[in-house]
Amino acid sequence: MSASEFVLWELRRRRAAEGLSQDEWGARLYFSAQHVSAVERGTRPAKPDYLLAVDNEFGTSLAVFYESFVMQELAPVWLRPWLEYEEKATALRLYGALVIPGLFQTERYARMVLSCAPLQSDELESRVQLRLSRQAILDRPNPPRVSAVVDELVLRRGEPTIMPEQLQHLVALAERPNITIRVIPSDAPAHLGWGGPLELASFTDAEDVGYLDNHLEGQTVTSPSQVTALHAVWDDVSAVALPARQSLDLLKEVAKSWT
Repeated sequence: MSASEFVLWELRRRRAAEGLSQDEWGARLYFSAQHVSAVERGTRPAKPDYLLAVDNEFGTSLAVFYESFVMQELAPVWLRPWLEYEEKATALRLYGALVIPGLFQTERYARMVLSCAPLQSDELESRVQLRLSRQAILDRPNPPRVSAVVDELVLRRGEPTIMPEQLQHLVALAERPNITIRVIPSDAPAHLGWGGPLELASFTDAEDVGYLDNHLEGQTVTSPSQVTALHAVWDDVSAVALPARQSLDLLKEVAKSWT
């Protein structure tokens, strides 16, 4: 039995031990019976917020188990070093060249993006589940400061049934005190960000670390000279982005255009 299969087994076992129907279980957790059913069938990811609700209500430790074992199981080997840095970072800088950064993606948007890769259905769902689970760092008691830059064209590209929810989610994130989202307008000049997406993680007692993504596998960057080069890219990208207030106004404008 894999770690992810154990989580689903334990959820079903615990509900049965409590003698609760899916409706009753969901009511205790403030989740719908449909949500409970989908999680138990494995057709919907058991996200950290759901597992934490179970832990708080029934005294389990599923959220800790998920973070310690399931995420590592779901993550490709080449991604695992970056996940450790991302989890420990006190500040993150994200630039999405062609898509919205993964930490800000809704479930449906993540599935839309990841489905463009040649993945089997089970692998696709695992990648979606992993991407969503990483977002738990945004909701922890002491979340990292997150600065993100996205291209305006990214906000205007996607499926009409998916983008309204995604843009509303971005607006809600941008209004959090620890998150800043800046937008590069469509008429911005050429900049170094055209070379691809990047992420930078900062720590209180360690050097910054970078991460680069590509079509095959991502690369965690620890070399000081290479991290310095990524800082230069970030500075160039930031220089052509709108200020935070104007960016938020543009996010709201684009969100309305999708409705």
